[in-house]
Amino acid sequence: MPVFQAAWDGLELVLAWPNFLYPLAGTLVAMIFAVLPGISGITLMALAIPLTFQWAPLPVLLLFGALIGGATFMGSVTAILLNIPGTAPNAATLIDGYPMARQGHARTALAASATASALGSTFGIVVLIALVPVVTTVVPLIGPPEYLMLTIWGLGTIGAVARGSMARGLAMAGLGLMVSFIGLDPISASPRFTFGSLYLQDGLGLVPVFLGLFAVAEVIALMASGRGTVSGKTEAEELAGSTREGIRAVFRYPGLLLRSSLIGTVVGMIPGLGGTVAAFVAYGDAARAHRADGRFGAGDIRGVIAPEAANDAKDGGSLLPTLALGIPASAGTAMLLGVLSLHGIRPGAELMTGGLPLAFALIWSLFLSNWLTSVLGLSLVRPLSRLTLVRTARLVPAILVLATLGAFALRGSVADVAVALGFGVLGWLMKEFGWPRIAFVIAFVLGPLFEQNLRLTLSLQRLGRIDFWSRPSVLLIGGLIALTVVLPRIRRAHA
Repeated sequence: MPVFQAAWDGLELVLAWPNFLYPLAGTLVAMIFAVLPGISGITLMALAIPLTFQWAPLPVLLLFGALIGGATFMGSVTAILLNIPGTAPNAATLIDGYPMARQGHARTALAASATASALGSTFGIVVLIALVPVVTTVVPLIGPPEYLMLTIWGLGTIGAVARGSMARGLAMAGLGLMVSFIGLDPISASPRFTFGSLYLQDGLGLVPVFLGLFAVAEVIALMASGRGTVSGKTEAEELAGSTREGIRAVFRYPGLLLRSSLIGTVVGMIPGLGGTVAAFVAYGDAARAHRADGRFGAGDIRGVIAPEAANDAKDGGSLLPTLALGIPASAGTAMLLGVLSLHGIRPGAELMTGGLPLAFALIWSLFLSNWLTSVLGLSLVRPLSRLTLVRTARLVPAILVLATLGAFALRGSVADVAVALGFGVLGWLMKEFGWPRIAFVIAFVLGPLFEQNLRLTLSLQRLGRIDFWSRPSVLLIGGLIALTVVLPRIRRAHA
């Protein structure tokens, strides 16, 4: 069946009565729960699986498509307003989003986040539709060497985001890598830095570490600073910025939007990377490209646009290998594969031929969910921004409760709460003494991927199974890395 005809048929399925009620309900539920840190779309999907055992395949696809997309933007709301990442990828958004809220520009940051999310998801869906016919030949070519080059690309952004002393940035990156190596060795399964603890054998979770470094650390900083409110303002009239200004900001940087969306889509296609890697790589790329004229880490609107566009664009990219090859590209798509299997839907050639309209129904559900979330988010910008006017004495206990619940909800472990509190103290010390937390976070996120794929690549090279420098994809990614390093220098030289 022609792709565009199947896409049209899939859209008709979504918009037919009462089918569109499923993505609508899924989006609203995902938006509500996404405000709670640690309660991601994946959690909601796991809870929804038993409820849909008796459903027909189409309503299931519509609901789960909405659950994947509905939580993506709303996690940035708490990141911007309270310095609490709703999901792990939103940790990249809070780096500049929360400083904007503290400066009274919460409306601008929220509007820019919603707009970048909608446009990023649109880019990802367009690329998904365009690449459906060719994805089955491209995805199998991606192996450990390509993963390695992508993680090197991400780690290379540390120099751009480490404001101030480069030595401190590298030191924090080294610490982040060390912490990421806690747990079982991925090759030999021998314990490392576990000190005999069974809990540490699984490594430290992203969510408790992020909640500690940012949410708990900010609570300590708020109490120590004596600020009356997050923004330092007490009346709504004192807040600067506007929804219109945030929307316009996205369109002022079309190159940044397209580049970040492309990064998100490409990273989303690659199994195992996911939204966290996409958001941080896009943020680091933006910081490096605009280092000379930017204030990244201190409230630069581009630091909100880049990760939000990438985070939503990755949803479209991640569906490509999932639907075409049955290879999950993220935890959410792995859950989706399980749901498809339960309802007798087989990804691959069967779904990409006769079942293509059904696949597009899922894609359109994801697309509509992303846009609905952003539109509703824009309509709520003004009331949400008033959270920055709440008195610190009332806000601090609420943030601590949310952070504690978020850390505990992930695995039901009290030890995760202790990790969040411990990293909260560490994050506050980093902030007080000018040690860059973002360098630590990027290295912590990319460390396991870098180590695993470096060792696999070296082993394959030694056994003669691959020739690293003869792979076109490796050379292509290497060229992109070189461009992202050289172009900003050329731009600054001619400025």
